[in-house]
Amino acid sequence: MKISNKKKWLKVTEFAVVGVATCLNPHAGFMLFLLRLCFQILTALQKDEESETDKDKRTTRCLRDRQQSDREAAIMRRALPHTPVESTKQKKLS
Repeated sequence: MKISNKKKWLKVTEFAVVGVATCLNPHAGFMLFLLRLCFQILTALQKDEESETDKDKRTTRCLRDRQQSDREAAIMRRALPHTPVESTKQKKLS
């Protein structure tokens, strides 16, 4: 089920539950407030799940981005000065 459909069903459910609770006891203002608060928390949790999937999508890069970053890394490696490393055998001989 898509996230937008879940949000719509959550709103419909909130409307129905709060509406029925208001009809049953219209003077229970604090309980109605708590019901609305619970649905707000559920909505916030839905948004968190959506943002996690967005993060997963951002980590997969397209081929062009990977090639560009590979080129930049190769250029940076070429820009570093090359220092020859002496082997321990050469050090012992000299």
